[in-house]
Amino acid sequence: MKKQFKTITAMCGIATALFLVSCNSSSNKENTTAKTEEHQHGEGDHHEHIYACPMHPDVTGKEGDKCSKCGMALEHMDEAPANGNFQMQFTSSPQTIEAGKAATLSFTPKNKDNAGAAVPLEVEHEKKIHLIMVSEDLSWFNHIHPEYQADGSYTVTETFPNGGNYILYADYKPSGGTHQVEKIAITVSGKSVPKISYSKDKVSATTNGITLNLIPEGGKFVTNATMHIQGKLTQNGKPLDANTLDNYLGAKAHMVVVGLNDKNYLHVHPEVENGSLDLHTTFEKTGIYRGWVQFQKDGKLNTADFVFIVAEGKAEDGHTHSHGDEMKDMKGMDEHKH
Repeated sequence: MKKQFKTITAMCGIATALFLVSCNSSSNKENTTAKTEEHQHGEGDHHEHIYACPMHPDVTGKEGDKCSKCGMALEHMDEAPANGNFQMQFTSSPQTIEAGKAATLSFTPKNKDNAGAAVPLEVEHEKKIHLIMVSEDLSWFNHIHPEYQADGSYTVTETFPNGGNYILYADYKPSGGTHQVEKIAITVSGKSVPKISYSKDKVSATTNGITLNLIPEGGKFVTNATMHIQGKLTQNGKPLDANTLDNYLGAKAHMVVVGLNDKNYLHVHPEVENGSLDLHTTFEKTGIYRGWVQFQKDGKLNTADFVFIVAEGKAEDGHTHSHGDEMKDMKGMDEHKH
């Protein structure tokens, strides 16, 4: 009987061992298969990633490319953000804005498809809203940042210098949505001044003892080409390395460009190349444009203003040589006087 019991026990042990080996083998096979499939998926994944400009999502390309409109590096965006149906609701206090008197400007982002819903905004260049303000003739410019309030609005106080028409650009990005620019026209009461007209380029400006010269590649501003513009800084007649500028709103400098005719707006973010500012943008139409470059040095904010007379360009005016080559070409160019 004992012999029979030992035999049965031994057979059970062998069966258990065989079962465990089979389970481990099956598990290892499944793991190996999963790893193999995962590895094959990784190697065989030929999905082309989407890279787009965070400020101009319509501008797409490949990794390492820059936006042809503002110069920002394209970011990985496999899932394109929703366009949304947004609007920036504007009010002022007092309702009639008077020249020379402070007015509170209020901006509330709204989703027109769901008017009652709050619209959170993302932080771009350290602020949720960049408010660009210009007079109708583009002789006056300001760049300020409304602050968030408990009721969901963003407010800021401004004093307009003269009576007349002004354009406000509310530059913002709703969370999960695409970049938005709301163009708001307002009229300021009070004494107006004669409009300023522009007839030639102005590419040199001095502010707080610092001079910025803008040198367009090819010596002129044209359409149908990505314009590369070198910004050379000098202080007291000596070259000033752009790397020594303070960081201002997450960059060494910012340039706003507005067209005189249709008031089209661009916000350009230059990089630093060989000690100079490197700006590139695209002018879609001929005409007169005003540009303002803002940078900070030793805690002081500087605003340098420019005029660009943009002529009709040809397709071959597009520049295809390397970035290093274009900097070499610019070094030998005389500054284009306006």
